Amino acid sequence: MQYFTIAYTVFLSLSIVYIVIDLLFKEFKVVHKYLITLTIVGGFIIGYFYPFCSDPLYLYSTEEIQQWKTLDAYVTSHPTLVTPIELANNVTLQSWHDGVAVGDLYQDKNLAQIETLFPYLEKDNWMVLLWKPFYLKIIYMNVFIVLFVLTYFGWQYKKDPPQGAYIDKIMFIVLLIASMDILHYWGFIKSVEWGSVTKLFLVGQYITVIAELLMVLFFALRLRFISSVQGEYYETEIASHPQQISRWRDWVDNLVLAQFFQYKIFNGRLFQKINGK
Repeated sequence: MQYFTIAYTVFLSLSIVYIVIDLLFKEFKVVHKYLITLTIVGGFIIGYFYPFCSDPLYLYSTEEIQQWKTLDAYVTSHPTLVTPIELANNVTLQSWHDGVAVGDLYQDKNLAQIETLFPYLEKDNWMVLLWKPFYLKIIYMNVFIVLFVLTYFGWQYKKDPPQGAYIDKIMFIVLLIASMDILHYWGFIKSVEWGSVTKLFLVGQYITVIAELLMVLFFALRLRFISSVQGEYYETEIASHPQQISRWRDWVDNLVLAQFFQYKIFNGRLFQKINGK
């Protein structure tokens, strides 16, 4: 599962970052835009996920899991110990670095860490602790994606350049999905019981699935548009003469304008079709 999630995050990041780089640096060659995108995304991916790729069992060697193993082994052999204080009086946890124990924890730190790990000793709660480092990295990458999407909308608001049909809707759906993923994974990390994690995941998936279906819809609409004569003309003009073309207004824009704004105010450059095309 971890490699599928990493691959999904990598491709999504590459797509979003390229769109933003293409928006910010229209005059750059395509190959240069790809190089910038790969450099930015590659740096984050290597920094966050290299340990998981170099060692498939990396999650089982993290410091908290190693400390949990020590506590679990002691509790299994001494089931009468029922409080963190009792455990702290009998067990001294170690500090770990790169899967190697480097020293014992001080008494106050030892008690604090045992109190933190104690809830994970029950049933399958240790699974939350196991996946915590991975979920944190996914949260960081989703924050990275959200920042680039917000950069996209900020640049659109400031400069109002013409953009491919339905791209802004797709970017909004990506913003929704990435934001929901941050919420989901943060909830996983803060949940102590593994059972509550799975329930939260199932509830959150309904929202994510709806958002992904909407993305499929907008991709299908974009494909139909760019396959048409007027769509081909519009996309070609954006690529060759973006300063001489205004933004395409699709049915979603028309719906929003009709429901929330006065039509005459925006019947100009904003969301305007090209000579009816």
